[in-house]
Amino acid sequence: MSWPHVDYDTDLWMQIPNSWAGTPWKGPKEWGRDLAEAWWDESGLEATRKDLKVLAATLRSCAERFPLSHPEFDVYLHLPDPRLMPLPVYVASIEADGDREESLRALVTTDDPALVEKPIVEDFATGPLGAGLRSLRYTQLGQADGGTIVAGVRYAWRHEATGCDVLVIVSAPDPRRVLGAMDDLDDFVRRISLPDPS
Repeated sequence: MSWPHVDYDTDLWMQIPNSWAGTPWKGPKEWGRDLAEAWWDESGLEATRKDLKVLAATLRSCAERFPLSHPEFDVYLHLPDPRLMPLPVYVASIEADGDREESLRALVTTDDPALVEKPIVEDFATGPLGAGLRSLRYTQLGQADGGTIVAGVRYAWRHEATGCDVLVIVSAPDPRRVLGAMDDLDDFVRRISLPDPS
């Protein structure tokens, strides 16, 4: 099965390695430290030692926790400013099955009893992937988690040439963070392609 490639903007995004083998890092701790230094250096902002430590610890935690949320997905972090909380974006392809429209709508809406309101679903096309769908949805965590509102965005396309559906999932307990990233998210997914079958 073909796997999505993202030609992402390295000033805004970083990818969490799927495996530490073959990388310059032993694991999340070293990766977080190196990326924190690089992100602050590129930002043009003055960073204290505390700033570097906070971002390094945050990135380490992201690398340890976020891949567990959606196993088998590539995980990218949106971080246009090192003072922000990284926003995780999950990207995968799955084997296409069933009617295109029904399948894509199911991928972007899903039945979730925690939905606050019906998801907003729109057509969303890109050059490499063609016609697809994008949804914006809000769910509410249980009272044990403080009843927090979680904003989520999902994108899905059917890539007929490879027989795959491409799915992108974004979710965070900070609706302003998600909504503030919408332009960057739309640009990110427009850069996703699938290799032609050979």
